[in-house]
Amino acid sequence: MRIYQYTNIEALAYILKNRTIRFNRLDRVDDVEEGNAESKGVQFCKYVFVSCWTESEEENIPLWKMYGGDEGGVRIGLEKKMFKEYPISNMELGWGKAQGYIVSKIPPQDLNKPNYFFLPIMDYDNDLFYRHIRYVEDVYSYTKDAFKITNVKGDRGNVQIDYKPFGYYKHKRWEFQNESRFVLYAFPYNPLIEGANPEISTIATHSYLQNKPLPFDDYYMHLKDEVIHDIEITLSPSATDAQRIIVECLAEKYATKAHIKESSLGKLIRLK
Repeated sequence: MRIYQYTNIEALAYILKNRTIRFNRLDRVDDVEEGNAESKGVQFCKYVFVSCWTESEEENIPLWKMYGGDEGGVRIGLEKKMFKEYPISNMELGWGKAQGYIVSKIPPQDLNKPNYFFLPIMDYDNDLFYRHIRYVEDVYSYTKDAFKITNVKGDRGNVQIDYKPFGYYKHKRWEFQNESRFVLYAFPYNPLIEGANPEISTIATHSYLQNKPLPFDDYYMHLKDEVIHDIEITLSPSATDAQRIIVECLAEKYATKAHIKESSLGKLIRLK
């Protein structure tokens, strides 16, 4: 199944050349309400990264206007199961070797960092990694109880975290986007490295309560080569001849089997 993203030609060039998709931090997206959602003062949106798409094959005029710009934008279509996979077994960690085998979409070198950790995504068939946005009247009502501390003794306690509400809910005013998205969750510490530390619960608690920053604002996931070569590129309804040439040249160099299409709206609307 193909899914679609509206973007500009510059972003298309990076996608084709680097074979990556950018995940933006949730507190930096254009929906300010969603990006400000928190729980007990913990700004979880700093630890959530999203790549936004739609499953609708019908072209969407507001999405062209918002993300493709007045002219020169494109809509890319890629297979939903687009990301490169990495077999990982018996991963070496600071305290020893973690036994076991998984196939992760996060490369092993990014699971072994001292100051952050991504949940190792393994499949598309649950709504933790890939989901359809739910549109609601009040986003905060779904996120406010996501962070809980139980069994508090002095400055210690057990942390219970439900990351899932973040990146799941948007206000109904955004329903026109008909959005689905990929979601990555990062921890501001590495539980694999800290796993042998008896103070791991305290480390986790303090990391969140202090809103410990991550060392990056966005993250790039690598695409399968065959997915890039099968990319569908729809030109903006307002595309110029020069922009068509640029897209064709990019495809000729980086994705020789790309399907380049004219917009079905080309003779029906003006985006300017």
